[in-house]
Amino acid sequence: MPVFSKPLPSRDVVVLAAGQALTSTVVSLLTSVSSLSGAYLAPERALSTLPVTATVLGTLIMIYPASALMGRLGRRGGFMFKAGVGVLGGIVCALALVWASFAVLIAGTFLLGIFSAFGQYYRFAAIDAAASPQQRTNAVAIVTGGGVVGGVAGPFLGGHFGGAVMSVPYVGAFVALTLVCVALAASQSLLSADLGRDAGSRAAISPAPNFTLNGDFLKASAICAIGFAVMTLTMNAAPLSLQLCGYSLPVSATVLQVHFVLMYLPSLFNPTLVAMFGLRGLVTLGVAASGIGCLLTLLPEQTLGVYVLELGFSGLGWNFIFNGGTLLLADTYAPSNKTRAQGLNSLFVYSANLAASFSAGALFASYGWSLVNLVCVPLLALALVALRPRKIAKVALSSDAIEGR
Repeated sequence: MPVFSKPLPSRDVVVLAAGQALTSTVVSLLTSVSSLSGAYLAPERALSTLPVTATVLGTLIMIYPASALMGRLGRRGGFMFKAGVGVLGGIVCALALVWASFAVLIAGTFLLGIFSAFGQYYRFAAIDAAASPQQRTNAVAIVTGGGVVGGVAGPFLGGHFGGAVMSVPYVGAFVALTLVCVALAASQSLLSADLGRDAGSRAAISPAPNFTLNGDFLKASAICAIGFAVMTLTMNAAPLSLQLCGYSLPVSATVLQVHFVLMYLPSLFNPTLVAMFGLRGLVTLGVAASGIGCLLTLLPEQTLGVYVLELGFSGLGWNFIFNGGTLLLADTYAPSNKTRAQGLNSLFVYSANLAASFSAGALFASYGWSLVNLVCVPLLALALVALRPRKIAKVALSSDAIEGR
């Protein structure tokens, strides 16, 4: 079965893939230098991942409003807004390093968290841009697969520009990040104005019908959340572990490149894998890959090659778990509840992501690299439990309850 089936992808799918590529460039670049710049400015080593946590907190706060905003403005307006926030966040982080201010760095990474919140919706925008339900897997594969560009470009920019200004480490990386966000704004201006926008003005201003959280929705959301949390624990601790082992920033960036490439490149083959094993089989493959990566940390000698394998399996596992969970989720809500369902799923995902991000630095500082990974094993087991077809009771959740009114 070919990876891409006819008809050819629409212009919106191609533009979304470019947006995913540039967004993943920002995210992977930030990952390459965020913990390290935090360690450079933090008063205590245990606080070195606090800028990463600030990014995840910004994402968590904005993740549901981002869905509502794009319901009003469409994907084009939402993604261009996020690019503007990214420019501002990059400038603030660069100034933080110039001023040697840890507090300002946290503020800048918080803004980049708001930026990241909108990036969560490329997977759903791909579903919007699909010509038919049968084309969803291909559309998601193409858009998500665009992230492989960022998987290579982000760590490259971090490794080569992080030391561009010798007197101010990492400031060059944030300048590069700012320029990538400018390019992102230009690319997303090419999207169709109505893509992803709620139909009619009434939909934008009137409450939607009660949204029912059924068992399949909750289980698919749990799978997405676990996939992201496991990847975050591993990825955020990796630069610190590599640095502790004496590896330079460019070498660390190369390891992260492998991780990010394997986060996105397998998307191009997901349609074939889904045809062979089904969506549940795709998630199971992801759990197995992530588990192998975690267990490799038990090897007594953590060589550079072992790090590459560990981070590679981590990226591969995330791809299969997260994309499989997203496609399972797409069949669990009605189109009229799209904005609330997608926002709520993303809220679940980033709540787990926040906990993982905050835990990564403390776990690594106290117990080391192996334990950070071993914590992931029971989480992966829970993802397998969530794949079971047994139904659970439905819980009615009104629009007022979702929005906290």
